[in-house]
Parts: sequence; C-alpha cells; structure tokens
Amino acid sequence: MLTRRKALAATGLAAFSTPFGTRVTFGSTKRTLKVMSNANVAGIHVPGNVACREILQQIGDYAPIDLTRMEKQANITQVLVGGGPDIVDADTPSVAAAVNAGADLKIVGQFYASVDLVFAADVDKVTKLEDLTKPDVVCGINTPGDTVHAVLLGVLMKHGIDISKVNIVALGGSSARMRALLAHRVHLVPIHADQAGDIAKQGNYQVLIKPWKEYDFWSNEVWAVNGKWLQDPLNQKVVVDVMEAQLRANRSATTDFSWFAGMFRKYSNDRDAAHWPDDRIRNEWTLLAQEIKAWPEPMPLDLASFNKMIPIYQKAGIVSEGASFDKIIEPKYLAEAQSRIG
Repeated sequence: MLTRRKALAATGLAAFSTPFGTRVTFGSTKRTLKVMSNANVAGIHVPGNVACREILQQIGDYAPIDLTRMEKQANITQVLVGGGPDIVDADTPSVAAAVNAGADLKIVGQFYASVDLVFAADVDKVTKLEDLTKPDVVCGINTPGDTVHAVLLGVLMKHGIDISKVNIVALGGSSARMRALLAHRVHLVPIHADQAGDIAKQGNYQVLIKPWKEYDFWSNEVWAVNGKWLQDPLNQKVVVDVMEAQLRANRSATTDFSWFAGMFRKYSNDRDAAHWPDDRIRNEWTLLAQEIKAWPEPMPLDLASFNKMIPIYQKAGIVSEGASFDKIIEPKYLAEAQSRIG
C-alpha cells in the first residue's frame, strides 16, 4: 500500500522536482513534455507508446517527448506526487492509494482497458477456484497490494471463495514465478496471455482465470497527472491533445492489423519483436483487439465503474475504508478529445 509517508516522500526526489510553472509553453519553441511510463512495452502497451511518441507531435506543437521508464509503476506514482513529470502512465491502484494517503492526483484517461494477464494453474493440484483454498496450494504473485493481487482477489470475491483460506505469497518478477510454478513450489501464477500456449507445452498447466471474462470493467494502467499541474489552462490543453493521440492510436490498433504489426515491431521491448512474423503478431493482435478489447473507442472513464473496484482494493489493503475515485477521475478532457475526432 502506498502510505501517506511514501506518497509525500516523493516530493524529495530531486531529479523530478522542477517547480510548477517552469515548463516550456506554447509559442515559437515546441513544448517538450516530460512523460513517465512502464519499462515493459508488451503488445497491449503499443498504442499508448505510439500516441505520445508519434501521434501527439502531429496534433500539436510538440517536440519529441522526454521519456523516463521505470520498472515499478508504483514508483512512477510516487514521483508524480512531487510534481515533476507532466503526464504519466501509472497503475490504477497506486494512484488510488496515493490519493487515499493525501496526494492530489487525477486520472484523465486509460493507457489501455482491461488486462492482458491470465492465471495459469498446475492442474495436478488445481482444476477449479475452490481448490485454491486447499492448505497445500500456493498462489504466487508479484507484490501484495499491486494490481495483479487485486485482480485475483476480485475474481475470488466474485465467486464466493473464502480469501482467508487462500495462501498467497510474493515471488517477485515473472521469471521467478514461472520457475516456481514449473518446480511445483506454487500452483497458480499470473502470466501474459500470449504465454499460455508455451507453458502448456511444459507440463500439466492450464489457464484457470481469464480476467477479461470475469470483469465487466477493469482498469490496469491509466494516464495520470498532478492536480496542481492540471490547474494551468495550457496543461489542460496538453491533456486533451494526449487523449486525442491515444484515441487515434486505439482506433488504428483496433481496425488496422498492418498498422499494429509495424508499431509492435518498432516499440515492443521483446528482444526479437522486430523479427516476429505476421502470423505470430496476428495472434497477439486478435487476442488484444478482438477478445480482450484492450483499445476500445470511446475509451471508458466512468466514475461508477472505477468505484466498483474499491471493495477489491480495500480487501487487498490498497486503500482504507471510505476511499473512492470521486476526486480522482476527471473525464472532461477525454470527452473533449473524443468530440474532436468524432
């Protein structure tokens, strides 16, 4: 959980402590936006990357962005509390936690919708959700209180599983979780959906949970800004422009496989992405665009939908009683961007 102390400590991160009002503004000099984003660029992240690195510069008088990537998205949120970046790709739970701790942050759009993770099970031990309550079954996640933990708890809550009987342990990154699963030390782990076929070839493993089939709405990563920064009308224009870029990228990614394939090869940080054949990329695109519906248009940013996640966040220890997204969701800039493109 992002506590008040952690949230406010971000103000001391000198590398990002530029005061408000000192940004380059519009005029003869192109504006260089400071953007922070996830270090991982999977297929689901491609449209958001194209939006801020290419399409934005076609919409307004912007120079190439000043991009910083971080492995842990909760750290991105902590930095944003201090007011350094202009706009960030943050994980939804850490933004909610920071505001719950006293920070002034706003969610202005989604980086993508839903989630591209599945939960793979060791079928020798787990064939149904109820098996997760067995005393000798262990579920491995990255970090307690992160978005993956919340996704899992929400599914268990939906199906009436007694969470107190589910043994959940933190195992760090995806490689550690995969090794533990293959060694039968844990029996359920989150993996990227496109890895499901590969893991099935290595033993008696099957996908037990597809979150996009469990949730009518889920938000994993969002475009977020500092509330004080957003008070400047020039910065409000920036948000509309970024949202327009995201919507245009979503439209292309959803309707144009060739566009997605080219941009995937360009921006994915998979070391072999540039050499992926069309059929492999098409499988990824079909999953994301047609099954998960990761890039819908219009992009949902509905307060009531976000607040449905609050009980799950509370169960995961992300926010306290009484928390809500009421002061966090700011949909008007996304709506203006949507009206621009029709």
